[in-house]
Amino acid sequence: MDFLLTFQNVAVLFLLIVVGYIVGKLNIITPGGQKELTALILKVTMPATIIMAFQLEYTKERFATALRIMLIITLAYIGMILLSKVFARMYKLSDNQRDIVEIASILPNTSFMGFPIVLSILGKEALFFAVLGAGLIFEVVAWTYGAYVINKSSGIDFKKNLVKNILLSPGILSIIIGFALFITSLTIPEPFNRTMGLLSQATSPLAMILVGILLSRTNIKECLLSGRLYIMALTRLLIFPVIIFSLLKLLGFSGMEIIIPVVMLSMPTAAYVAIFAANANNDANLASQIVFISSLMSLITIPFIVMMVS
Repeated sequence: MDFLLTFQNVAVLFLLIVVGYIVGKLNIITPGGQKELTALILKVTMPATIIMAFQLEYTKERFATALRIMLIITLAYIGMILLSKVFARMYKLSDNQRDIVEIASILPNTSFMGFPIVLSILGKEALFFAVLGAGLIFEVVAWTYGAYVINKSSGIDFKKNLVKNILLSPGILSIIIGFALFITSLTIPEPFNRTMGLLSQATSPLAMILVGILLSRTNIKECLLSGRLYIMALTRLLIFPVIIFSLLKLLGFSGMEIIIPVVMLSMPTAAYVAIFAANANNDANLASQIVFISSLMSLITIPFIVMMVS
C-alpha cells in the first residue's frame, strides 16, 4: 500500500487527537465530561462498531481464518508479556511505574485506533478479522492481566470481580452478540441497522477526540523531552510488531493471517492503560505520557508497518 495514502489516513485520525487536545485545554469538556464521553464510547458507539463489523455473510473460510488469527494473536500476547517483563526492568522506576510500563508495552490501542485505522485503510472485511481475531483477545488480556498488574500495587482486590469484569465488559458483550448474529446469518432489520450504522461511524472521531482530551491533562513539554518515553513507545510500535512479522513470515503465514496480527499489534498504547491507572490511583500521568508519545510516533510507524505487511 502507498505510504502517502496510508500516512494521510493515519494523519486524519491524528488530527482528531489534536482537536481533542484543544478541546481539553480549553476546558470545553471538563474532567467530568471526559468520564461521560468515555462511557458513551465504551458502552454505546464502540459496541455498535463491533456488532456492525460482524454483519457479513457467514462462511467456513472466514470463520477458520478468524480462529487462526485469534490463535496467532494469543501466542503473540504471551511472547509480548514475557518480553515486556524484561524490558520494564531496564528502566529506573518504582515498582508501580514498572507495572505501567509493562502493560503499556503489550496493550495496543485496539478499539480506539486499531478498528478505525483497519476500517479506513484495509476495509470492512479486514475489520471483521480485526474485531473477532484481535479485539476479543485484547479485551480478555486487558481486563484480566492488564487490569490486575496495574491494580496490584493499589491494594484493590481485583481478583474478586475478575469473571464479572470480563464477561460484562462492553467489548466482550458486543463481540458475543455480533458473533452470534454472524454464526446464525441474522441481519439487523431496519431502521435499527441504519441507526447502529450511524452510531458506529461516530466511534472513530469520538475515540480520537477522547485520546486528545486525555493527553491534554498531561505535561506535553515533559513528554517531548523524555528520551525514555520514546524508547518505551518504540517497543510497542516497532520492536514487538517487527518481531511478530518476522516470525510469521518465517513460518509461512500470509494474507490476513499476517496483516491483521501485525497491524493490530502495532497500534500505540491503549487508552485503557491510562484509564486503569487513574482508577487504581497509580501513576496516571506516566501512563498518559506513554499514550501521547506512542500516538505521536504512530503517525510515522503505522504507515511503515502497513507497507511492510502489504
